[in-house]
Amino acid sequence: MEDTALEHVPGWSEDQVARLQEVWITTAEQVVALSATTHGLRSLAEQLDVTQEQARELVDSARAVLTPSLREALETKPDTDDRGLGVLPPAKGKND
Repeated sequence: MEDTALEHVPGWSEDQVARLQEVWITTAEQVVALSATTHGLRSLAEQLDVTQEQARELVDSARAVLTPSLREALETKPDTDDRGLGVLPPAKGKND
């Protein structure tokens, strides 16, 4: 399956596509996945120099070109309960 280039998403201007290409975001799939993160919509709005409402409309356009199952997969936050956060417990040593 091939990703959907932002150039082929209705409602996206050449300038908006270029702004995201500057930060290596080039597909509708990437936009939808980013928007599902905690501050993703705000980040998109800042990068595109638009309001969050305008960014939401652009995300909705990107969502519209994806299949329902792909949208769901991209917007589902991963379950990280079984994974550590990269922090090691204190080492047992001299002060124990």
